[in-house]
Amino acid sequence: MSPRRADPQLADRRREALVKAGYAEILEKGISDFTLESVVARAGSSKGGALYYFRKKDELLHAVLRWLFAQLNHTLDEIARSGESPRARLAAELEVLFHSADVNRKLYLVLFDFAALGARRENFKALFADFFAVCRRRDIAIVEEGIRQQLFRRVRPEDAAATIRALVDGYCWQWLMGPPTTPVETYRDLCRAVLGAYLLR
Repeated sequence: MSPRRADPQLADRRREALVKAGYAEILEKGISDFTLESVVARAGSSKGGALYYFRKKDELLHAVLRWLFAQLNHTLDEIARSGESPRARLAAELEVLFHSADVNRKLYLVLFDFAALGARRENFKALFADFFAVCRRRDIAIVEEGIRQQLFRRVRPEDAAATIRALVDGYCWQWLMGPPTTPVETYRDLCRAVLGAYLLR
């Protein structure tokens, strides 16, 4: 009788279920109250099954952050490849990054929890560094194209890309910590106005 072969697709699905359950746990409780046991219960898995994929809590946390950045990059890459004008692509980015109060609150609650880990642990810091590098490369290409088409002023594309990320994260931080009655669209519009004054001819 031949030994049973592992199903890689099933393994991927189980691993992803644990990662998504981990994201939901962080969203609900924060990283400080995050446990493997609570993730296992949410995913409907077993502790032994979870330990097969993630030997300790930090490995699962790392996988959750990597998954979250992959989701963001997938969406932003689609915008970058859309074939729209550079100006339209940057506007579409802002629509995604300031999606709605509910989505932004969830996203930034989780990201800011992870930011504390990124400031102290090299493996988490590396994920943030990689994400920011991908964002910069994507936005540099859009800005360079906009300059070639004479839609944007002649700025340093590297500076513009760093500025876009700083404005988005800075305005989202201010919104999250500000009065709950202020709509996220207010900060999106501020971001759009500042970028317009900086980039547009």
